Amino acid sequence: MHFLPKRSNPSPSCWLRNSLGFLSIALIGLFGLVTACGGGDNSTITPPPNEATTVQINMGDAPADWVLAFSTTITSLTLHGSDGSITAISTATPVEFMQRLGTMEPVALALANQGNYTSATVSFGDCHVTYIDPTTKTMMQKTISGPFSANVNFGSAVALGTTPLAFNFDLDLNRSLTLDNSANFAFSPNFNFSVGAQGSGNGSGGNGMGPFFGGMQHMFGVVSSIGNGYMVMNSLQAMNTFTIQTNAQTQFRGLATSLSQLTPGMGVWVNASLQSDGTLLATRINAMMRSGGIMGGGIVTEVNGQPATQITIVMQNGAGASINTSYLSKTLTVNLTSETTYSIDDDRVDLASLPFTPVFDANNILLGQSVLPVDDSGDIISGDTSSAGTITASSISLQERGFRGTTDAEITPGTASTFTITLSPDCAFTSLTGASSILVYQQTGTTIQDQTAIPTGTTVRVHGLLFQNAGQWVLVASTIAST
Repeated sequence: MHFLPKRSNPSPSCWLRNSLGFLSIALIGLFGLVTACGGGDNSTITPPPNEATTVQINMGDAPADWVLAFSTTITSLTLHGSDGSITAISTATPVEFMQRLGTMEPVALALANQGNYTSATVSFGDCHVTYIDPTTKTMMQKTISGPFSANVNFGSAVALGTTPLAFNFDLDLNRSLTLDNSANFAFSPNFNFSVGAQGSGNGSGGNGMGPFFGGMQHMFGVVSSIGNGYMVMNSLQAMNTFTIQTNAQTQFRGLATSLSQLTPGMGVWVNASLQSDGTLLATRINAMMRSGGIMGGGIVTEVNGQPATQITIVMQNGAGASINTSYLSKTLTVNLTSETTYSIDDDRVDLASLPFTPVFDANNILLGQSVLPVDDSGDIISGDTSSAGTITASSISLQERGFRGTTDAEITPGTASTFTITLSPDCAFTSLTGASSILVYQQTGTTIQDQTAIPTGTTVRVHGLLFQNAGQWVLVASTIAST
């Protein structure tokens, strides 16, 4: 895996300086209005000179239904403000967008001058698309040669004061990516922008929009070092290493039940919340992979055998010594044996009190599901222009995935109910499975965007765990948002 060069292990008091290495530029003058995501009360901030505050740069996706994976490299991201510009991403950073459907994931932490920010410039390299051809219904791969650039206007000025902010860039892939009748692609990046203040959400859900307010949800990475009360993690899809603080309330799962049991090279996912001092505090750390192993997550596109002995996935994520950024959007072949263990990652999904029993095993691994196979053997995979290679899974877990569709009923926060979403006819899931709709189970703890009712007939984005029940596709939702 190609990560940034390792930095020295920081102490909690100096983690930003060691992990980020961003320059703080002198601040001049007074600053104006604070604008929160979606509006809110305005107040005047007059920060002291020469001050900088942490900003978390997040990326998300409003999907193109016919796309299975869309990966690119962000070559730079610059914030423009009243007192000049701050480069928040300065190193080529790979990002796969389809796994971010309906959510946000941090790609960088930066120190930025306090002041007003009005726009950003995002630059990209080549783009790699794996998609279901709307006409032939076959899986295709395409590279769109860059570079590309997008100017993102914030609408109203965002004032960065002493409170860390999350700057959320939601790529509207449906408007950004087009395919003509001659199979020619055009990419013109369009972003929706929002901003969230630290403390108004949290990393593990809270009001359900935690990542939009500075946090991590299921951020995959590899432990690079352990310190007194913290760990440092590398992620395939982030510019920085992340220093993750822990405390007595941090929950540990999987291969490690405490911070001391983590070792460099372990693969983990992390839920964390952004603190007022700019640090990230873990609410949960799940050690998924032993040191020296590899894991690659994505959407199942082929299942061989009954029970399954081999599957093919389109990679949307990965971690481990032999995983590199070029594997994103490629296929990965996964061998399943009698020794492979199966699990359901229900960290954010309530599977209680359902009228069916959720099952995930060799007899119930399905096209269109999102899975995370782990190979603890330390095998080195070697891919080519279309494939990331082959691994043998020592374990495999069912992961959440997202869908977009039109609801046939009103969605009310805080209630347990069901509704059906009708998918777009050119949806990749429909092409894979033949399904035109999915029955969604909303639990009382399912997060509804803005905690307001969503009317019947609204196009929504749902995120959760996908199963079949008596031949019907069902999704138990963790989050629901209108598009």
